[in-house]
Amino acid sequence: MSVVPPTFPDDDHALWQQFRDGDTTALGQLAKKYYRTLFNYATRFTKDSALIEDSIQDVFLKLWTQREQLSDTYFVKFYLLKTLRHHLIKLHQRSQPISESLTSWLDVSEDNNAETQIIREENWHLMTSQLKTKVADLSKRQQEALYLRYYENLTYEQIAQTMGINAQSVANLLQNSLKRLREHWTYLLLFVHALFF
Repeated sequence: MSVVPPTFPDDDHALWQQFRDGDTTALGQLAKKYYRTLFNYATRFTKDSALIEDSIQDVFLKLWTQREQLSDTYFVKFYLLKTLRHHLIKLHQRSQPISESLTSWLDVSEDNNAETQIIREENWHLMTSQLKTKVADLSKRQQEALYLRYYENLTYEQIAQTMGINAQSVANLLQNSLKRLREHWTYLLLFVHALFF
């Protein structure tokens, strides 16, 4: 019985194949499509936007120069996230200023509307501040697993490969993280809201 590969709406697989075959347009499309995702993920390691931009460019340059040796994949987003993570870890090992803090996940944007908006914003700031404290109390690995699962929508297996651990460890990290956050269910609801809206 032959295995039928999964299909994806944007057909990333075909784009990846074109990229591997040397199509510069495909390279540009991949970079454009995943730039924001990669940038957001990298902020979990460093707040230096110039370093993040350079790292993303380095990743695409490295992939381009090694495109003929790259393996086939149906999970392009996952592959790019994993490659960027390894790049940032290497920078960290070379003593670059990289922080794995995730406390900026829920930065509140400034709003100059009427008094009701100011009150709403103050309440929001108070709640997000409390949530940041709860999230910051989690281990760095728990924070990363939460981000990859609920922000990037990766599967347990993809998270395991990205983080270099097994799928059961991912399940344990997520379960323990959510258990701690559930103790403060209001914060959990806010957390989920902040991730998706």
